Amino acid sequence: MQHFYNSELGQILALDPNQTYASIPVVCAMLEIPHAPQLKRIKAHATLATGLRPLSVPNLDGEDERQPCLRIDLIPLWVAGLDPKSVSAEAAPVVQALSNEMASVLWQSFRPQGFETNDQLLPNRWEQSQAEVAYRGALAVANLTREQMLLERQLSADVEAREMGGMSAEIEANAVLLARTVRRVAQVVGERSRRNEYPAIFDGLYRQWGITTYRRMPQARLSEALAWLERWYGDALGEPEPMPDI
Repeated sequence: MQHFYNSELGQILALDPNQTYASIPVVCAMLEIPHAPQLKRIKAHATLATGLRPLSVPNLDGEDERQPCLRIDLIPLWVAGLDPKSVSAEAAPVVQALSNEMASVLWQSFRPQGFETNDQLLPNRWEQSQAEVAYRGALAVANLTREQMLLERQLSADVEAREMGGMSAEIEANAVLLARTVRRVAQVVGERSRRNEYPAIFDGLYRQWGITTYRRMPQARLSEALAWLERWYGDALGEPEPMPDI
């Protein structure tokens, strides 16, 4: 069972909130592992390598020295790939917990539509406590928010590309349709309520229709969600709902 640990990564690695980069030799010394193999692993990893750069930072003796440093936001990704058995006894449970929790977050964030929600951190759906259900729902809403953000960026980039005579990226048609509808409803309703309506929209998509991702969405569920958004849009504009089909 996964437990809550009082120690956290910043404490174990002696990171400062004002840091934007962390010295690889220094953090490896904190974990009691050799830094040369880790530096090689970072250089070979496409994502980690983007945040690697040499900087003049204090060494363990407090003297400034040019050292390879990793951007601070990539430290958890790097640490999650470490073998807990290879680090210090103090750091081992924190590294293991980070790896387990990251596996859970990744599964909940990129879980294909229709797959079960149990993972490294969560039990089966019928065994989940209220706190665990809330955690699952919060991740689902966060995932929808992230995908909407990325889709809006892509749609804006496609408009610019077409204006410049370039090619637009291929995006699943249903994902584009839902993203555009969400943006339109959020903007129009938000202008009237003077609130950010995105959180309410994503909460509704998840709670009412069980939508957790824009990818591979069942057509029936998409149609229901779009109809719900259009009703919300019509209510905001003061438009009456259409007469039901008889």
